[in-house]
Amino acid sequence: MTEEIKKSWTETDVKALIGQSESIRRDYKAGLMFDREPEGKWVKELSIEVSAFANTEGGDLILGIDEDKKSKPRVASVIDGVSAALAPERLQQLIEGNVSPYLPGIRVHRVKLSAPPGRVVFVIQVPQGSTAYQANDGRYYGRSEFEAKYLRDHEIRLRMSRGKTARAGVHLRLLRVTLGADHEAELRAKHAPAIEAFKTDAADAVRRFPELLDLMMARYHPDEISFDLVLRNDGELTIREPVVKLREARAQQLLDGWTVQSGSLSARLEMRGNVIYPGDDREIAGSGCHLRCKREAALAVGDYVVCWKVFLENSPPSAGEIDVGSEIQSARR
Repeated sequence: MTEEIKKSWTETDVKALIGQSESIRRDYKAGLMFDREPEGKWVKELSIEVSAFANTEGGDLILGIDEDKKSKPRVASVIDGVSAALAPERLQQLIEGNVSPYLPGIRVHRVKLSAPPGRVVFVIQVPQGSTAYQANDGRYYGRSEFEAKYLRDHEIRLRMSRGKTARAGVHLRLLRVTLGADHEAELRAKHAPAIEAFKTDAADAVRRFPELLDLMMARYHPDEISFDLVLRNDGELTIREPVVKLREARAQQLLDGWTVQSGSLSARLEMRGNVIYPGDDREIAGSGCHLRCKREAALAVGDYVVCWKVFLENSPPSAGEIDVGSEIQSARR
């Protein structure tokens, strides 16, 4: 699943990573590695991870966070930081100079920590590359769910052909997230006089303030979520009139008609007349969806997954999936 790229990072953002696991788009490195190991050794380690991200989906390499190695999968456990003496410009030069060919678009964010003193966290944002990228040990790496791995010859050749074939990705775009609790709080603030009158004389208040009925029902107001899908041209060739096929996988609780009320997405959506240039996004007409979720039964990770496949002219189809629950939880944080 593709994640949105953060444009800036704060200490609050870094602290929010504690308890979160590694993924195909995220990896942690403890600051202790930079204190104990010679530069050549940790540069080699970083070049392997950058090669793996660039050859897969891109992602964030976070330096200065240790993991709980007993948990499966491993999760971020301690922010130990990297020495603030390491300049971000120097770090970027070391990374770019040890991955071949040159990979444009690497971003290094330096996040100052309030504690421990003299320590920072570096977030290295690695884009997905347009060819195959080699680490400084002469090997090519790709990323599985939780680690970097060697690429086989046919996998390397496939990545080298990226610039010769069209590639597309389908991404979720949240249009509106309205929490039932927020709706209830707004009504209570708006009709505060009616609530005070109800405390004094309930019968008289109900007669004088008919909006009290809305207030009583507000506790049952669901969370409402609206989204649609966009197609992004992730390759270097122009895409013309793609066809998108969708398949929904829903947990049983979403099929009872009460937890989530929504019609199914269309199984086939034709983007007639659309010309999408490299790097551009385009709304997929007809992909809008509206969810109404019971407040006591929030949409969890894995509850609602949209599997997609994009058929392209003169190129193999692109495919993937979107975990709607995960996307919504990320947006709420």
